[in-house]
Amino acid sequence: MILKEMGVQRIVVKAVNDLHGKVLKRIGADKVVYPERDMGQRVAHHLISSNIVDHIELSADCSIVEVQVTGHMIGKSLKELNIRAKYGCNVIAIKRDEKMDIAPSADQPLGSQDILVVVGKNHDLQSFEVTFAE
Repeated sequence: MILKEMGVQRIVVKAVNDLHGKVLKRIGADKVVYPERDMGQRVAHHLISSNIVDHIELSADCSIVEVQVTGHMIGKSLKELNIRAKYGCNVIAIKRDEKMDIAPSADQPLGSQDILVVVGKNHDLQSFEVTFAE
């Protein structure tokens, strides 16, 4: 409240739970963040899905995941895997040798060290992850 009275335009605060967040919003916070909860969700998702490198929630129903290429995918192209048609997800990039290819060729075979950056609805991403999990 003091910061608002001082004229601070944007106030971002950390909350420990939803009730704490509601209180902070009511007293003037512009944005409430929950770093422990968010990181806990990311760690849990990583532990449950062995081939998930990272998970970024975009909204309540959409995310971006980094998926390690598994044995089922090695040597196949994005065109052969047909991820968009089968799962409703889009491969937006491929990490290969510490480089990011943000316009991956649909015909290039995937290597064992490649990481796919995939965006989609959470339920579609889960179907994709389950199918290609090792």
